[in-house]
Amino acid sequence: MKDKTILHVITVISMGGLAFLFRKGPVKDWFLIYLLKSLLCTFLDVPVNKKKFVKYPIRYFPKSFDSNIVFLYVIFPLLCVLYNQFTYKMKAVKTIPSVFLYSTPMVLVEKWLEKNTKLVTYSKGWNSYFTLSYLTFAFWLVRLIIEGIRALDRKRNTSPNSGAVK
Repeated sequence: MKDKTILHVITVISMGGLAFLFRKGPVKDWFLIYLLKSLLCTFLDVPVNKKKFVKYPIRYFPKSFDSNIVFLYVIFPLLCVLYNQFTYKMKAVKTIPSVFLYSTPMVLVEKWLEKNTKLVTYSKGWNSYFTLSYLTFAFWLVRLIIEGIRALDRKRNTSPNSGAVK
């Protein structure tokens, strides 16, 4: 299969996932996580791309973006929403190892793409362990931020001056 075809298939599958992710639970949290993850990816990925540790030779809009925008703005945020949905009612201790259910398959797919296509190339010592660390950190960071937002929201809604109905 040609590299462009693989990119198109990945894009169609991930775009199709959008319809199913925001159906249950606190939808505003899921949208917030999606947007937060997209913003975080932008800041974390820029240095990695500028230093050329990871390159995406075949990508959409190559003159405008150095990164793979499908990964940064669709796949990674969607998987972050899935991770947060999966761990929504879990105790904090259980969310820590469960992140590897999401980051490890992503690393394996990226490694396969790096070995078998021109969609991803590693250089300057970058490897799958760095990718795993990056992905895992990003999942945990977004989970931590959304938990902080939820705590602030609960505090605001339970304070005597909040005007909330009790």
